[in-house]
Amino acid sequence: MLKNYLQSALRNLIKTRQYTIINILGLTIGMAACLLILHYVYFERSYDKFFDNNDRIYRLRYERTSETGETVHFSSCCPPLGLRIRNSMPDVEKVGRIWRYIASVSYQENKFIEERMFFAEPEFFEVFNYKFISGKPLTALKEPGHAFISQSTAKKYFGNENPVGKSFSVDKKTEYQVSGVFEDIPHNAHLKFDIILSWANLINIYGPDIEESWGDTGAYTYLLFKEGTNIKSFEERLKELVNKEIGDIMKEYKLKFDFPIQKATDIHLTSHYQQEIEVNGDKDTVSFLYMIAILIIVIAWANYINLSTARSLTRAKEVGLRKVVGATRIRIIWQFFVEIIIINLISVALSWLLTELFMSILSNLTGIPADYSIWKFTWFWVALSAMFIIGVLISGIYPVIALSSYRPISVLKGKIGNSPKGINLRKVLVVFQFTMALILLTFTFAVFRQIKFMKNQDLGFTTKQILAVRAPRVREKTFKSQISSFRQEVLKNPKIEKFCILTETPGKQIYWDAGGIHAVGSNVDKNYQIVGVDYDFVNLFQTKIIEGRNFSKEFPSDTMGLILNETAVKWMDFPNASSAVGKQVSYWGEIFTVVGVMKDYHQQSPKVVFEPHIYRLQPYGRGVRGFFAFKLNTSDIQNSVKRIQEEYNNFFPGNPFEFYFLDDYYNKQYKSDELIGKVFGSFSFLAILVTAMGILGLFSFMVIQRTKEISVRSVLGASTSKILYLFGKDFLWLIIISFIIAIPICIYGINEWLKSFAVRMDLTLWIFILPLIIVLFITSFTIGSQVIKAIKVNPSENLKYE
Repeated sequence: MLKNYLQSALRNLIKTRQYTIINILGLTIGMAACLLILHYVYFERSYDKFFDNNDRIYRLRYERTSETGETVHFSSCCPPLGLRIRNSMPDVEKVGRIWRYIASVSYQENKFIEERMFFAEPEFFEVFNYKFISGKPLTALKEPGHAFISQSTAKKYFGNENPVGKSFSVDKKTEYQVSGVFEDIPHNAHLKFDIILSWANLINIYGPDIEESWGDTGAYTYLLFKEGTNIKSFEERLKELVNKEIGDIMKEYKLKFDFPIQKATDIHLTSHYQQEIEVNGDKDTVSFLYMIAILIIVIAWANYINLSTARSLTRAKEVGLRKVVGATRIRIIWQFFVEIIIINLISVALSWLLTELFMSILSNLTGIPADYSIWKFTWFWVALSAMFIIGVLISGIYPVIALSSYRPISVLKGKIGNSPKGINLRKVLVVFQFTMALILLTFTFAVFRQIKFMKNQDLGFTTKQILAVRAPRVREKTFKSQISSFRQEVLKNPKIEKFCILTETPGKQIYWDAGGIHAVGSNVDKNYQIVGVDYDFVNLFQTKIIEGRNFSKEFPSDTMGLILNETAVKWMDFPNASSAVGKQVSYWGEIFTVVGVMKDYHQQSPKVVFEPHIYRLQPYGRGVRGFFAFKLNTSDIQNSVKRIQEEYNNFFPGNPFEFYFLDDYYNKQYKSDELIGKVFGSFSFLAILVTAMGILGLFSFMVIQRTKEISVRSVLGASTSKILYLFGKDFLWLIIISFIIAIPICIYGINEWLKSFAVRMDLTLWIFILPLIIVLFITSFTIGSQVIKAIKVNPSENLKYE
């Protein structure tokens, strides 16, 4: 029996190969697109879930609220709190702290700036079970001078040599012995590091007082709770502990300190605070992509249902004959289900191959590591099986039941026709497909237009021809004279127009955040972002002083002077910019004078609101941390960079020369939004492709059904345009209905997305009209090609038997 079903099914599928191919291609593309999106979604949601006890690991954060209610949110914490929790909270099994340390690392001729280097307590590795190839961090990290490095770092510095026992230098001052090697941190970890240094060395650098400093926020603190811990109860007791320890300090400075905890597995998609270790993902984007995955596969299933119900008339006689010769309804249902199963099996197999083929493209598009294979994950096989089973049921139940219910006598007498229910179902499904295609296209255009809108904004400074170089990690007493000589030497080159030193270049988050600042006479402290600059900052970056003046060597008192941006003027409650000039500001107890007001500029992308900035003279960097900036002539940039590197190596030997061009670096901030646009664009194209294939199959079948009508109209003199209108008007109305449905959904969705931007575009009519034009064009081309093909057939061929 099964053999007969298979033979009959294959014979019918081959006989109607055009519709078979359309069905298989539609399902294959839909399934593959769904799997690719699910791959990205699963990767984003898998962060930190590979750790043992990941459900019990939390990160302790720090929030500081000023007297007026402004809150600064940090992803890190104050060093003392971790110690207090370790000693007084029995429901916390382990407390592990790490401290980021960006520095120059050198071994023989190999010199690099390491940005993924941390000091760590031994207990940190009891919270997270990282895999060590050699060494024991729990013992070695208790003593100063020990380090653990990743496999890739070992290869970078030591090649194929065994690194254990060898020593490298940090900032040309401190020697560290490699005591072990750990496996490279997986890509789906929010905390990635290449070098771990002894916590004892942190104490040596900053002094033992750092352990009791409630004003420092450099300690990333992780907690491993005991099983069954009541988290809400812990949070209440934590508040009591904080009030006991620093309640008097908060009252004295009129500040409120809070220390929320967040689950480690939630950090990547939900945490976007200051001092995040890396740029995290976005939960809403991932959820939206998940919805797109579902929509695309549903569109593919809708195609199958449409074609199956449309073709039900041609198969009605087959059903009638089978019933006449004794076939039961169950057997007929099984016959059609075998066809559906074959089509879905082929589609599943092809989607598997297509997914593998496009995996490298997805990797380049989203940043997922190429070696992150989905075949090893249970979810992939569950998803593939679910798509097969659900696909068979959804795409098969209605057409099969409809076909098997035809009465033999009615069918064989030709009294069966298109039922209103079947026609209405097809219209609903077509409207659904068009609506989804319009929504995806509109969102794609909106994303790219918003990015273009941000890039066209006046940033308030220039990024052109500016080279940024990380300042050397040195603290010698002669550094001031070195800088002066270095400045003179590089500016001798006529292709280097300007030079300055600053703590953070535009495009970077400002980490120098300070409270305890207020206009003299107000006593209302607020939090401000501090930028250390030298005398040439304004001229080099072409920022605008709107009141007062720039820092000048002609005024020695400028060492105690400040420049405020417009937002800082408002935060200090000055009536306007001009009234702020000459006023005094209390800065941690010292009195400074406002010498000028700078127009707000976009330190970060226009997506971020303007922050209150205070600029102060720090001509040699904050603790010699920061950047050199060079304004280059447009001619021969390559040789200018080479010349700067030569002088840099001469004056600061042993320091890696790390640089970037400011315009390129600044534009990297748009990367995440551009990724959203590319993903939407790619899968919008696939959704439209699947929809177009469905329309092609559906309309070609309709044309075959009405071939004689087309021939008669042609013979009677109907023009091609009239016939095209006659056949296309129904689809035109369906597209208009889809457009009406899509508009409010798009307006709401785009406005919700734009809420995360400080600078927002206006929703113009073209954002909605252009997707409509594209859908109309594709549909018109699809319909027109089939009608014209039918018109070109000699009418006598179609009417010779009438």
